[in-house]
Amino acid sequence: MAFMVAEVYATHYRGGTFYYKRLGKAKIRVFWRLSFQLINYYPEYYCNEVGDNLIAENLLALTCIDCGTNTTILTPLKLKCTSISQEMGWSLLDGQVDYMADRKEFTMAFKTIDTCTDSSWIKLENYGAGKCWSLLTKVDTSIKNDSPQVQAGLPVYRVRHGCKRLIDLNPTDGDGDPTKCRWANDDECPEGRDSNDVNRVCGRATSLTKLYQEECKIEFITGEDDLQGWYGASVMIEDFPDKTYRKAKSTVPFQFLLKVTSPGSCIVPKIEIEHCFEIGLGETWSSTVTASIQTGSDAKIIKEIQASGKGLKIDDINPGKKVTAKVSFLPEAKGTYVFSFTAIDDNGVQSDPTSTRVHVFSTNPVKDKQPAPSILPEESIPAQESLYEGTEDYWTIKFNTKIRRPEKNSFITIRNDTANVIVKYNARKKSEVTFPKGDPTILQFRAPTGLEGGKSYLVFVDEGAGVTDYSGLCGGIATQTNVASIYQFKIPKPPEPEVECGNSKIKVHIPKTYVNNLPASELHLKDTRCRLEEDEDDPKYYLAEFSYYECGTSIERSSENHTNFYNTIRDDPTPIFPGAPITRAQHNVEVEIICEMTGVVVNDVYFKTVATITPVKYKATGRFKAYLKMYEDSDYRNNINETASVTIDDVMYFAAKSTSSTNVAIESCKAITMLARETVREYTFIQDGCGIDQSVVISSSGLDHRFSIKSFEFMDRVSDEILMKCKIISCNKEHDYSNCATLKNDQYCSNKGRRRRRGNRIGTFEDETNAFMTFKM
Repeated sequence: MAFMVAEVYATHYRGGTFYYKRLGKAKIRVFWRLSFQLINYYPEYYCNEVGDNLIAENLLALTCIDCGTNTTILTPLKLKCTSISQEMGWSLLDGQVDYMADRKEFTMAFKTIDTCTDSSWIKLENYGAGKCWSLLTKVDTSIKNDSPQVQAGLPVYRVRHGCKRLIDLNPTDGDGDPTKCRWANDDECPEGRDSNDVNRVCGRATSLTKLYQEECKIEFITGEDDLQGWYGASVMIEDFPDKTYRKAKSTVPFQFLLKVTSPGSCIVPKIEIEHCFEIGLGETWSSTVTASIQTGSDAKIIKEIQASGKGLKIDDINPGKKVTAKVSFLPEAKGTYVFSFTAIDDNGVQSDPTSTRVHVFSTNPVKDKQPAPSILPEESIPAQESLYEGTEDYWTIKFNTKIRRPEKNSFITIRNDTANVIVKYNARKKSEVTFPKGDPTILQFRAPTGLEGGKSYLVFVDEGAGVTDYSGLCGGIATQTNVASIYQFKIPKPPEPEVECGNSKIKVHIPKTYVNNLPASELHLKDTRCRLEEDEDDPKYYLAEFSYYECGTSIERSSENHTNFYNTIRDDPTPIFPGAPITRAQHNVEVEIICEMTGVVVNDVYFKTVATITPVKYKATGRFKAYLKMYEDSDYRNNINETASVTIDDVMYFAAKSTSSTNVAIESCKAITMLARETVREYTFIQDGCGIDQSVVISSSGLDHRFSIKSFEFMDRVSDEILMKCKIISCNKEHDYSNCATLKNDQYCSNKGRRRRRGNRIGTFEDETNAFMTFKM
């Protein structure tokens, strides 16, 4: 460890600081900032204007007091004027020098060659007259570290008696280390004038003065017993490896004066300037600082704006109630520069210092804009020029940097190869486009539907869909958006089912995408017990494997040497109610499987066993008294003579008719279909003359009895044909009280319940007929 001490024995001293930058082992660059009284009597420190180069007194020397060789570092010190206050009578002077010591740890001293008999602090109310002063710092080049520094501290702060002053030292650290401030301790205090001088200038200015260590702010409070005059203060600034603040890496001093003036209004001038700037190296920073008299002040005008900071230039002002000064700075190196400003009114009242920071980078982060975010089509989903076979629920646009949602409308548009819009997403809307927190370099949107296989598509990304904020030390300063982009991808031609017609089995390989990726458990052949399975050879396919005579396969002999085998793969639709045998929901999957077989194989052979005796045939004829007809629509004009093919949601129209000019009425109707293994399933929709299916509508027209019903199919049918079977009552048309008349009465079926059909009345000549009709789904 080392200490750097500066001792000056003259009353024109107004404070100062020393700090250093490590250049290598045992080598440092020492910086100083000293303030002296602005008076012609001391030409060594008198500045006519900022930028003047001066030479300090010969009695001051910068030395290494514990080095074995090269003990004199510099004498006299070279000084450059950086700031002047005519109102408060001081000048600020900077300087620097490089030094190589003969050891890694050493003590430096900036002091007079003799004692401080004739050079001392100005008379201080808290310590007395003729006191020596010193500046101390520790030098240790065995660690890679640059000491902290106070770039913008003012030498003198003025406050009225009974008022207070808040001073922000605003230290910086070249390594970015956390800093902390404290009062100087006994080991860091200047030596006494002699052995009787025990009241050395060290520590706080008054007993009421507060130091906020981590913020490095000093609140100077004047009490009733504090006298008007000068007060000295000595603060040490330390940097630390982290915010535990356990062991300091280095310590530098900062000494200054406070002057308490006569009582008066505590309302000080108002001073305004932006607090943060960012510029590029080689660029001149310029701004304005404004000072004004506040309401309630006993002052009339602003007389001076004081400024502190290395290399800062400030224009003179014309005194007034509100004044503005231009400030400028041309940096010589990258880094953070702090400048401090205060204002003085015509009563000598000084404002609290206001600071601004100028961060200097290699390039200007505002003028030299950061690169705009770019789309990475090859890393997007679908990727550029890819043959996209994915099944993702969301598509992704990938960028080369972090992005956020835009404030303005910006679209991602999918177009086909003829430029027609398929779908459009607005990146501004949360409901359409998401910006995942887990990956801030992408945006996502729901994958479009209805894209056709074997075709190319284009992805258009508008300018501004992705926004990047480049935030510097002063906050968000630059915003960039992507440029408009376009890229192409292709949907491959979808795979189709493959059917293998073997000697004994039928195999069907069906792509999962072909059946909308429904689970295999929801897909079956005509016989619902025959379910599809995962294809072990290819996870993208399902497999159905069955014999020619299994799973509801139907057989059709087309010629002597040709036989066709039919089956269907379908899904389970939703029944009209839980447990119902029928459905009115559309199938999502309906894949017909056909094996057209030629040649003589086991499946081609059919035979009929011939009895050993010739059967005797008996024949008779008859005629139904009633029959069932199907019509095209509710007009009941055009009947359908062949087996009708209907689809889900069709309405079917039927009429019971007589063959002998008798009155007819429908007592009951049901639908029948063939299931596996020769079993049948029935669904009754008219019972006791009333519709029990909600879609049934019954009406009468003359002797006919009509009804309509919404089409349906059986859940687990094997055959596409459905048989309609109705029981029809035939009555004498001259009897008003027949069962036909009762069944056709509009009031017969009511919400109060159904009445059972009464027995056959005497003389009504009633008969029952079972009428049949088929329709095909």
